[in-house]
Amino acid sequence: MKKIRTFSAVAVAVALTASTSFAESGMEKCKVVKNGKGLIKEHKADCAGTNHSCAGQNKAGDPESWIIVPKGQCAKINTAKLDGVDNAILNKIEVDKLKK
Repeated sequence: MKKIRTFSAVAVAVALTASTSFAESGMEKCKVVKNGKGLIKEHKADCAGTNHSCAGQNKAGDPESWIIVPKGQCAKINTAKLDGVDNAILNKIEVDKLKK
């Protein structure tokens, strides 16, 4: 039981630190969703979601999964305006389904 509590406390601390770091680094969390379906490729999410607890554990189609992108790019991605979006980010997204 102690291990679970310790893990939970560490996970919360990491999440809070990550939120502060995103804002300071010019990055933001980005959920890529179309018609209620998540478009982050399976095992490509950057952090925990409702259905999993660690990066890379997401299932395809999970609308709660998210990736980290430079500030301002999430809105571009979700409207399928992908000019200037880094290939490393595009490789995490089901681009073909986003453009349909």
